[in-house]
Amino acid sequence: MGRIRQVNMRFIPLLCAAAGAVLAAGGCGTSQAVDPVARAADVTISSPGYRMSAVMTISGTGTSVTASITGAVDTAADRGTMSLNEVIAGHRVNAAMVFSRLSFYMKSAAIPGAAKLTGGKPWIYIDMSRALAAMGVGSLPGTVDPSQFLDYLNAVGANPTVVGQMSISGVPTTEYRAEIDLDRYAKMFNASAKTVSILESAIGSHTMAMEAWIDSHHRVRRIHVAFPECVAGTKVQFAMTMGISDFGSQPQVQIPPASEVYNLTPLLSSEYANVKLGCGSGS
Repeated sequence: MGRIRQVNMRFIPLLCAAAGAVLAAGGCGTSQAVDPVARAADVTISSPGYRMSAVMTISGTGTSVTASITGAVDTAADRGTMSLNEVIAGHRVNAAMVFSRLSFYMKSAAIPGAAKLTGGKPWIYIDMSRALAAMGVGSLPGTVDPSQFLDYLNAVGANPTVVGQMSISGVPTTEYRAEIDLDRYAKMFNASAKTVSILESAIGSHTMAMEAWIDSHHRVRRIHVAFPECVAGTKVQFAMTMGISDFGSQPQVQIPPASEVYNLTPLLSSEYANVKLGCGSGS
């Protein structure tokens, strides 16, 4: 169990990133709103691909987690590559990953001692749909890369506020502050009431604040999101800032052959079955 828990901690940032996929029923949709933030989300998601970089932090668990991710997303194929640089309790982990929708593969060499667990296979595979289902939030289409948070921008609950102008890597942008209505998102993407209820219980709200920086071509160049979350009765704070650039076709992603992959899904699903989102009334 100790070895599984150690592996589990290394996937916390990805699980938080994948939390948005819980609501992404039907994948990326097209909003009918003329709202500039929702429009930018549609334009960005509809591009052939892009590169992204993100920094995520989780604090309050007794073990601070910081992760930086760079990668490329092929939106047409719902695939991509990521490089994870993560620090857990002072220990640094570097991992190369490949993802395809809710499946991702990580180089096992990134985890000390993983060779004994995998039998020497170079890749570890996790089916996030099963992991999420084990936590009671269902198995829905989506992706596991941080850029899937773009989907939330389709559910702006009220007119976003213009914060100001800012240049990002030489590109002029307008910063907006938006309030994401999770109930509205559920209706837009036909997410189950149970799934939405669990997520809202976890973050303690029906809304989620986000900032988005949008360029003159109506493309999202940066987003920031931060919210408290309750997992297994423990309150944590999640925050992520993600940059998006290099819009256009990305290199084709190759999925590792089955002979080189160790399936970690059953072990993680068993452990996550005991993880409950949300805090009790006394928390």
